[in-house]
Amino acid sequence: MAVKKEEQKSLLMYSLVIPGLIIIGSAIFLFNRDYSILVSAENNLSRIANNQSRRSRTGQRRLDFIYHRTSVQRINVLTDQAWGLIGGIITAIGIHGIVTNDLTDSKSSGGSRDSSGGSRDSSGGSRDSRDDRR
Repeated sequence: MAVKKEEQKSLLMYSLVIPGLIIIGSAIFLFNRDYSILVSAENNLSRIANNQSRRSRTGQRRLDFIYHRTSVQRINVLTDQAWGLIGGIITAIGIHGIVTNDLTDSKSSGGSRDSSGGSRDSSGGSRDSRDDRR
């Protein structure tokens, strides 16, 4: 069952390009949210570190906890960036498929291929594709 070129384009559009753009958009949104949380966590960490007395055991535990929460936020920001990259790759694959589909349409309109791999000339005979290279 042959799939039409327009159906291939719409299939690539709906299965790769649009989901890739959705992934990019959500990754940008989450990156902005997580980055602002990271900045506030870093500011909180530096404020606590500057005000803490080194002799207090509970102060050290609180500082360790805030430091680890900051590390978690850094990982969240990193994964948001990675998802944005993955979405970009998915979108690029879909766009590449659509563009190359258009290129093969324009190349194949010049002459039709028969089952042996040679192209048919106007007289109806089949000639070998190796003759074209000479």
